[in-house]
Amino acid sequence: MKKLLILFAVSLGFGAVAASTNAPPVKLEDSFRAQAAERAKQNPATLRELKPNEIAVGKLTYSGIVVEAVKTRAPLELLNPAAPARYGSPEDNLARDPINGRIRGLKFFALRF
Repeated sequence: MKKLLILFAVSLGFGAVAASTNAPPVKLEDSFRAQAAERAKQNPATLRELKPNEIAVGKLTYSGIVVEAVKTRAPLELLNPAAPARYGSPEDNLARDPINGRIRGLKFFALRF
């Protein structure tokens, strides 16, 4: 019991010494602004380029096989395995299991907000 009391008193003393400081108080708003400015410099905002199977309307993004077929002039070209890259990757329209990464199905129509 004496050891616990001594340990508590010593830690309380170190805490009191660590809390005393002569530094001027920092305004909370200024530090938040400085942190936000630093984050903006490190991670500049970039516009996300839409994939061939996506359509953006405001904050909503529509994607999937149906959207890609409506968006292209030659929808039968989407079935061609040797189609050019402008028709997008087939991986864009697959639904994968998040645990093991196996293919679970196809995305015919998806809505992201």
